Amino acid sequence: MSNAKDIINGWSNYFFGGDEATMELAKKRADICAECPIASYGLHTAILPDMAIKKIQGHYCDESKGGCGCPLSTAVRSKDYHCIVGKW
Repeated sequence: MSNAKDIINGWSNYFFGGDEATMELAKKRADICAECPIASYGLHTAILPDMAIKKIQGHYCDESKGGCGCPLSTAVRSKDYHCIVGKW
């Protein structure tokens, strides 16, 4: 389960880039999320373009499929957040 600190960390790293280690971790997580059946495409692309990790741009962790509801572009960038279904 995420907490406010994890959510803020993910958004901060999304907007400000984070450090190199954070981006490396985010890209590894994004590889997993891009293949996950819980990931769904939404209207997040217009609001959250992800130029650094295009494969998850506009996708979110679908609550109706057991996910957390987070935009993947921010979730994968949160250092201490963990996938709700245990994939990372």
